[in-house]
Amino acid sequence: MNSPESEGARAPGRPRSAERDVQIRDAAWRLIAQSGCAALTFEAIAQAVGCSRSTLYRRFDSKGDLILHLLDETALSFEPEFAPDATPRDILIAHVRICAIMYRGHRGVAFVHIFAAARNDPAIAKAVRSHGALVLPYYFAPMRQLAPEASERGILFALHTLIGSVMHHAAGRGAPPSEKECEYLVDAAILIARIHDDPGGNGSGEEVPQTIRAGMEG
Repeated sequence: MNSPESEGARAPGRPRSAERDVQIRDAAWRLIAQSGCAALTFEAIAQAVGCSRSTLYRRFDSKGDLILHLLDETALSFEPEFAPDATPRDILIAHVRICAIMYRGHRGVAFVHIFAAARNDPAIAKAVRSHGALVLPYYFAPMRQLAPEASERGILFALHTLIGSVMHHAAGRGAPPSEKECEYLVDAAILIARIHDDPGGNGSGEEVPQTIRAGMEG
């Protein structure tokens, strides 16, 4: 853990402003959407928000830390609601419908930039992996119930295909899927998980990371 004197540490006893946090996130999303992750500097955010760079350094250790904050806090703010007796399919549909909303507009464009940058930037890649450890268990658990015989690779492939499809329509095409279309995408993903039988195909994804497995078992 960093000491209070380090650049990324927040001064003790100094409360964070929730309103300022929202302003920082919105400015960061817009900067990434407009110019990519390379444009996301603390100086640019400070200018957009009208705050000092020290305000940002008290909150975030690095650009990767800021991007993880963007991903996690945004996902948590869009948490879906469903009935206590919701079926696993209903739960997946609820999550996908929320994704279709979350990926709209400049935020969706920024998501695409972040995932593209993660292929070449280790800090951003780490943020994306950490974010996956937070959100993926919410998709993996119901899909496991719907496809109990599927391999972990098969489920991951189906879920990546599902979320990627929503992002393509909402962020890439600017045409978020309708509620009914979200149901179609979920049903297609369930079928993919059930029939997937390639244990080592190039597109089958990775084994479930331990951090994600812990979330599924918690």
